[in-house]
Amino acid sequence: MFHIKLGVLIDLLNFKIMLLVGSVLIVVLVATSTAYEHHDDLDCTITEFSQVKHVTKKCKDIIIKDLVVPGGTTLKLSLKHGSTLEFQGKTSFKYFNWKGPLLKISGDHVHIRGAEGHVLHGDGQLYWDGLGAKGVVKPKFIALSLNNSVIENINVKNCPVHCVSVSNSNNVIMSKWDIDVSEGNKNNFTGHNTDGFDLSSNNITIKDSVVRNQDDCVVVNRGSDFIVSNVSCYGGHGLSISVGFSDDDFERNSVHNVLFENCLVDTSPNGIHVKTHSDSGPGIVDNVVYRNIKLNNINNFAINVQQDYSDGEATGTPGTNIPIVGLVLENIEGHMESLNDSPTLANYILCGDKACSKWEFKNIKITGAQNKSFCNFVPDGYVC
Repeated sequence: MFHIKLGVLIDLLNFKIMLLVGSVLIVVLVATSTAYEHHDDLDCTITEFSQVKHVTKKCKDIIIKDLVVPGGTTLKLSLKHGSTLEFQGKTSFKYFNWKGPLLKISGDHVHIRGAEGHVLHGDGQLYWDGLGAKGVVKPKFIALSLNNSVIENINVKNCPVHCVSVSNSNNVIMSKWDIDVSEGNKNNFTGHNTDGFDLSSNNITIKDSVVRNQDDCVVVNRGSDFIVSNVSCYGGHGLSISVGFSDDDFERNSVHNVLFENCLVDTSPNGIHVKTHSDSGPGIVDNVVYRNIKLNNINNFAINVQQDYSDGEATGTPGTNIPIVGLVLENIEGHMESLNDSPTLANYILCGDKACSKWEFKNIKITGAQNKSFCNFVPDGYVC
């Protein structure tokens, strides 16, 4: 009887020991698994191109640090809803002759920023030939498709062509951008078609930014409700509206509600430039306001409105397919300076028959123009 009880007791002790060891093992395994999962969640920094797809799929707080992107490949960042993205160090793109874009970002309710000292470098100096889009094939740089988002403190260097394109976007604030393509001015302007911001969206704000380039500083192509505020433009083609790129889509040929305010245009062929394309289908440009604009060293046209563009060139024959209605210029002042004997006109306005209406120009002060202005349409109360 005693031996049986002792055996049972030993079995019970062995069972308890096994339970205890098993529990410890389970705890260790769970702790190890939890630690691994926690580490994995924090591993959201991209330093190699091979990490991009996995990290953007898994993470919502992403860092891109000193990344080199292979030539002929888009750095495609499809961000999860509510993500944050920070660029650190130098993001560069290997040379390759293709159309790009080099970088494409999409997302909803995302916040994108650049850390101090970072740069997105397009190595445009390797591509520039003075011919822009008509020369060797060059990649466009940055394509954004965002909604309800903020993208700020971004430094862009040496775009091959077209720096930043914003399309299919809504409710986006872009602030404190520094786009520097000033090296394209060297060797008789080898940089060309290096537009700063190309806008084809709705509800877009660009503010507190600087652009140094060789084409439009900011250009609105289609869409509605744009604000461009406190932007300084150096060396490019000014603050622009350029409309008419579809044969039959009225809305794609239309721009509504644009405000340029408190901006500087310095050392540029044009200060204010509004142009429509006579070889497109019908559309409209309405309610465009330029207010508190400072112009300095403008070497061709301070105020330039044309409805005669066809195949990308001015023809001298204006069309009526895209009326410009409700153009307001207020508090525009500045100085013109001829470059290499270029003609300087304070105003050049070429409208199609009855295609310009309801304009208001007031408090316009332009000095230094060496040639007489040309206007075939003059707003009431304004002297061309």
